[in-house]
Amino acid sequence: MRFPVSSSESSSANLETSSSLLEESDAEDVQEQGGRGEGTEFRGRVKEEEEDMADLSVFQAPSLPVTCVSLTGTLYKYRFASGSRGKCVRTEERWFTLEEFVKQEPTLTDGHWKKDILCHGKTLNFLLKKQILHVHSLLCECAKCSTQKEDVMAQSNDDECYVCHSEGALVCCDECPRAFHSHCHLPTVDEDSPGEWICTFCVLRNSQQWRDSSNISEQEAFKAPVSQHIMHCHCLLLCVYREDIQKVFVEDPRQTVPRYSEIIAQPMWLDRIKQKLESGEYQTVGAFVSDFQLIFSNCSTFNRDSEFGQMGARLKQMFEEEFQKIFSIQ
Repeated sequence: MRFPVSSSESSSANLETSSSLLEESDAEDVQEQGGRGEGTEFRGRVKEEEEDMADLSVFQAPSLPVTCVSLTGTLYKYRFASGSRGKCVRTEERWFTLEEFVKQEPTLTDGHWKKDILCHGKTLNFLLKKQILHVHSLLCECAKCSTQKEDVMAQSNDDECYVCHSEGALVCCDECPRAFHSHCHLPTVDEDSPGEWICTFCVLRNSQQWRDSSNISEQEAFKAPVSQHIMHCHCLLLCVYREDIQKVFVEDPRQTVPRYSEIIAQPMWLDRIKQKLESGEYQTVGAFVSDFQLIFSNCSTFNRDSEFGQMGARLKQMFEEEFQKIFSIQ
């Protein structure tokens, strides 16, 4: 299933605040305190948190880390509508409403999102009281609160491209939360082809589950033909594109950096690696990896210990870690 994801809605848009409307948060409090034996304990915890003069600056980011016992995820504030509306928590596997997220924790038999989901050590009820999160009215008709099938489906995937972090017409994976611009994905996606579509990351994961999962050495991986590991190479390149948020290493540096050619004899950049991979210029995985190492080496030589040099060092570390994972290096 594929569909374009609409632009992100503002977290404060179209919130109905009429005093005559009972908000879902109030309704949940009534049910929780009147129908559960934990009401007194819950109210006591709320009071304690309200009295806590915590530094609220840690909650100002548009996305926040959340936990629920053993579960971890990221809460995107602009997606939040209420406990049951607005898939606002993203894990590696999918998007969840807050109620759905709590239900994933096997040790909680009577969990509640307000008290059992923590953010920077505080409950989400604390975030509600401090107006860091805003519950939509029960009568809100925005897309996040909609029960229409297409609106609910649209919340199941990311609102921005997994690779370039920008919005627009996106192709959505049917097995994971990722979404891509057709030209950002590897290989390029044919937007006109009907039926379900699965991204390269999911295709590789599925193939690894069916094949022999034994690890290989780094040298064995370097000697392996690219033709037998094209999905691995695609995934690795996509990971580097994604990590290079400022697009420092995407294009030919000779076109934008003064005196680059005077210092660097053999330039290399991500778009050039992509071009060589797609045209079949790499015979072995080692040759493919060598061009990434050339990017990192050039960056270190040209930038030394500057901000860009440190950026290249971080990208190099991420590349080496992802290479180990993707190629199952022992």
